[in-house]
Amino acid sequence: MKSYVSSHLKDMNRRNVYKLLCGLEETSKSELANITGISPPTVMKIIQFLEEKGLVTQVGPGEAALGRKPQLLRLNKDRFYSIGVVHEGDYLKVGLVNLKNELTALKRLRVKGDLSYTMEKTLLRVINELLVETEVPLSDVLGIGMGLPAIYDVEREKILMAPLIGIPEEMEMGPILRKIESYYHKSVTVDNDLNMEVMGEFLSLKLTENNDLLYISFGTGIGGGVILNGRLRRGRHYMCGEVGYMTFLDDYVANASYGGWLEGKINLEAIQEKFGLGPDGSASKKDRDLAIEYAATCGALCVNNMMMCYDCDNISLGGELFDLLGEKLFRTIKEKVERLSVGGACLRRSSCRAPGVLGAAAMARDTRLWQILEES
Repeated sequence: MKSYVSSHLKDMNRRNVYKLLCGLEETSKSELANITGISPPTVMKIIQFLEEKGLVTQVGPGEAALGRKPQLLRLNKDRFYSIGVVHEGDYLKVGLVNLKNELTALKRLRVKGDLSYTMEKTLLRVINELLVETEVPLSDVLGIGMGLPAIYDVEREKILMAPLIGIPEEMEMGPILRKIESYYHKSVTVDNDLNMEVMGEFLSLKLTENNDLLYISFGTGIGGGVILNGRLRRGRHYMCGEVGYMTFLDDYVANASYGGWLEGKINLEAIQEKFGLGPDGSASKKDRDLAIEYAATCGALCVNNMMMCYDCDNISLGGELFDLLGEKLFRTIKEKVERLSVGGACLRRSSCRAPGVLGAAAMARDTRLWQILEES
């Protein structure tokens, strides 16, 4: 029992010091000891370990009022990277993220067709291009995280339903994931795309375990991700945040082969078709204003209902529909929510350009990184 407790404490101390280094630009061993309450000799051993792993570098002496100047330390944020992938239905985003959760490279392309082909052919090609262009060696990649537009069982590695990409029933993802893992010799982590989005937004906003966050995306599909008290909420049936299935009228009959009621009303394609918008959102001012009003009305009802269900202190909105219709769409939704809501909430646009990529990369990174920190 004593050996187990000692090992667990050592791992916990390493994690705490590492997390502090991630949040600080520069620091010293004495400052780390003061903040964490870990003894200075133990902090010295931890820093030595992190230096041996290439995770920390010394940047020179700092300032001191009296006595010896402390040696400043900095996280070597580019020692390792992770790859984040988000399949959004019509689009595939693939990015490279460093240890500071900074998106250092991003590729976005339109995809159609079979999911297996996209995952086993298109994705591998894009990842290879990304690594070549950034000159990041595969040995410096900790893992690959992937978000899919699907109700996804993370325990059984199984898509339960994904009508947006033509999968109306269960589909095993294990064989596809094993092929990718075998090709790169890296672990692949998969979850619902909006779960990845909300985790990326949570990291970008630098929220803590005391915070909640709703992330709602309006794009090729409509979906949401939920974090409560710093923890991702998937739901018993992995359907938490599936706001595309919200209904405001009773003339809808659910069908697993199609998206939900709300998704059918204000997804990207539906808005473009209904109001005659071009691929870049071009249209007459009248049609564009009508499209914004229509999308904002449905969007505001969705946001308000989610606010009432979860009573969160932070709500972020993102997705391709905002790229299509611009800032006026967000302002109109915000105005309508303020009129509808009986309680206040911080409603904002997404804080980064690819939160799903960020979240997917972070999920893939953490599993392997904690293993590194636990090594003897």
